[in-house]
Amino acid sequence: MVIRILLLLSVLALPGCAFFSRKPPLPKHASFERVPKPAADTDFAALVANADVIFFPRDRAASGSRSEPAALLFEALQQTAKPFALGWDIIDANQQQLLDELATKSGEMREEAIAGLQLIGSGRAREHCRAVLRGAQAPGLQHLALRCPALLLARVASSETLAPTEEKELPSGFKVPPDGLQGYAERFPTLRGLNERSLVASYRVDVARLQFAAERIVRHFRAAGRDSKLLVFSGTADLEAAEGVPYYVAQKLKLRQLVLGSNAPKVEPPKLLTHL
Repeated sequence: MVIRILLLLSVLALPGCAFFSRKPPLPKHASFERVPKPAADTDFAALVANADVIFFPRDRAASGSRSEPAALLFEALQQTAKPFALGWDIIDANQQQLLDELATKSGEMREEAIAGLQLIGSGRAREHCRAVLRGAQAPGLQHLALRCPALLLARVASSETLAPTEEKELPSGFKVPPDGLQGYAERFPTLRGLNERSLVASYRVDVARLQFAAERIVRHFRAAGRDSKLLVFSGTADLEAAEGVPYYVAQKLKLRQLVLGSNAPKVEPPKLLTHL
């Protein structure tokens, strides 16, 4: 019992987290909407007009076809005549400077810079990202790296003492959802068989990762202004209304968030670790 209490307290110690906090309400004038399985005949112009942040499942994006939903969504954003940016959760935030420098490169130099980016995720997601980076860009289009650096996540997982510079990198002021650890264990069947210590470490990393991406989005809008829009390509599992990136973004900003659905089949969560 003592060990179990210590494990739960270790989650409480995650910067910015309050494990047993109530679910914070959406800020006034904020909204969260989900559109299932957008198709080529979807009215993307209407979707874009009614959203500040649009989340698109990265593994549904495809390169090479202008009739794909991701391409149609990008086209709709260009037609708004408003500033917008693209967010990538497959790009480490340490590579933000490389992304910013793409605006000054062309031809072979641009291709070399794109090839030098270290991307994670499926081959489909990586190829789509590279195709967008190679393509004709809207004037002043910004790309935002949303992934938390791997070294920082490793330190969070091991509960190591962070250096002052690392502490500044981790976001603060967020609250985790009630029963967050239990919900995390149920959402991912691959966690079956983990001991409690490993489960808590995995959850700490997941929370830090989601909050880091949310903080990057929040800071982007505070700098760019509320008249701008952001299209985020993210993993499907990170787009849950009750505990994903949009959940954390809504805690700090009054934004209209739209999540476009995935074709991935819903997996029944395993009933385990109910004692947590």
